[in-house]
Amino acid sequence: MNSLRARLLAATGVLLLAFIVLVGVALEAAVSERVNQAQRDRLQGLSYALLGSAEITADGQVKIAPGVLPESDLSRPGSGLYALVVDEEGNTLWRSPSMYGSIELNQPPTVGEWQFTRATGPNDDTLLVLAFGFRWVVQSGKDYRYTLIVAEDAAALLSQMKRFRGALWTVLFVAALVLLIVELLIMRLGMAPLRRLTQALHTLQEDDQRRIDGKYPDEIQPLVTNLNTMLANDEARLKRYRNALGDLAHSMKTPMAVLHGIADDKHMSAAQRKALKHQLEHMNEILDYQLQKAATAGKRSLARAIEIAPVIEKLARALTKVYAEQHTQFTTAVEPTLKARIDAGDLTELLGTLMDNAAKYGGGSVHVSAELKDEQLQLIIDDNGDGFPDEHAQELLERGARADTTREGQGLGLAVAADIVHSYTGTIELGRNSDGGARVSVILPSA
Repeated sequence: MNSLRARLLAATGVLLLAFIVLVGVALEAAVSERVNQAQRDRLQGLSYALLGSAEITADGQVKIAPGVLPESDLSRPGSGLYALVVDEEGNTLWRSPSMYGSIELNQPPTVGEWQFTRATGPNDDTLLVLAFGFRWVVQSGKDYRYTLIVAEDAAALLSQMKRFRGALWTVLFVAALVLLIVELLIMRLGMAPLRRLTQALHTLQEDDQRRIDGKYPDEIQPLVTNLNTMLANDEARLKRYRNALGDLAHSMKTPMAVLHGIADDKHMSAAQRKALKHQLEHMNEILDYQLQKAATAGKRSLARAIEIAPVIEKLARALTKVYAEQHTQFTTAVEPTLKARIDAGDLTELLGTLMDNAAKYGGGSVHVSAELKDEQLQLIIDDNGDGFPDEHAQELLERGARADTTREGQGLGLAVAADIVHSYTGTIELGRNSDGGARVSVILPSA
């Protein structure tokens, strides 16, 4: 999960879900406790009324006249409200007209103890039961131990609690969904500057603009300022390098010309002139290589992606004229929309060197192709010449190494091309194509 917004939304969602669950459980427990307490208070009040209406005979029998029952439901059979009195052996001494059968208690309460629980009724229905243990002393002085049991059918209460739970969780999850949507909108609004910065960086890579404009929040503005500083320094450094190289090349022309003049001086011996010319050629070789290497822009910060097809076609047209006498033909296979993040000068230098080598040492046919492979740009330059040697071909990428010593050259072309490729963290390989000619494969980061 690389998206910052997705991470924040996921974290918020988990926290909100945990909060909603905790709130729901707490509310449900509180309401259930309150309802049970209310039911207990009601049954307790009914128990007091029954005790006030009860008469105990001398032999310990319990009588409560139907006319004095505190609730009419106690007189109606199957009403769902029941009352009975049992002795200490568990024998039923009195039951309300609404009651048939009996209610079993796991453990009868002691004298003066209230016991609120749930039990199973005669019809296997769930009952809310309040039991009270009491002792009654008759005139003869004999006391009896009784348990008053008042019960009510819990079906209505359970149904109400079920509806309450459904409504509660529905409301909570709807509230959670609304809060998530609000959070998403807030997050979208809060991350708008980051989206704007992303768009600015994208524009920076696509256009010639080398600066991020606009005002950003205080948390992001230092980053924008540092990026602009880095880009400005990048441009200034590259410009200084190229200006310095131009000045160096210009300043070296006159001394080198003087030395060439001295090398042609007839007053010097042939051996001296030969040694001097050899050293001058070696100096030229070193200067050319170092100037070309230093002029390479290399991988730059937020480099703009450029289309490579126009560069290849332009070089092919130019080299066709250069090698017109050899009737060299250039063919290309490049998608027009294919792009690479590379300096235009570096790409021209790279392709120009490789295509020139292919035309110079090939047999009159050069094919240049480019494609995306494994999210990387692959450039292939093929010719129909004798190809690179099967062994130690990669050594030709070193400065001064040459495969054909019969033609003019300093062995710098492939070395310069390799330096350019390596400066962009790419790779270059020398080999043979299916026709036996030379093949140069270059892998560069794509756009």
